[in-house]
Amino acid sequence: MLKVSWAKAESDLDSVDPAVVVQLKHNAEEILHDIPPWEHPADEGACDGIMWHRGEAHERLEEQSDGPQNYFLFYTKNGSEQEFEILAVRSIHQVSSMWLWMTMEVCIPYY
Repeated sequence: MLKVSWAKAESDLDSVDPAVVVQLKHNAEEILHDIPPWEHPADEGACDGIMWHRGEAHERLEEQSDGPQNYFLFYTKNGSEQEFEILAVRSIHQVSSMWLWMTMEVCIPYY
């Protein structure tokens, strides 16, 4: 049985709709795994021991305006093959804003 710890990410869940939190916690037990392999590159990845996975199951269900598909779970292995620790929960808007900020070339005009 998969064990998932949310202790480090509990404060992130305060800003998420409680119904979506229930879905995210339920989905985590189905979707978290040691990455790679990357079957769905837009939905999951890994770098330096930190893994991320979109908060929905791979079988895309009917999309909600604010559902688990709008969040990423950032996590790491916690000991055994069946233990994961959620480090953070971020919305797709937070992730895209950070990516844009990190990749944007800043042009400062010289006057």
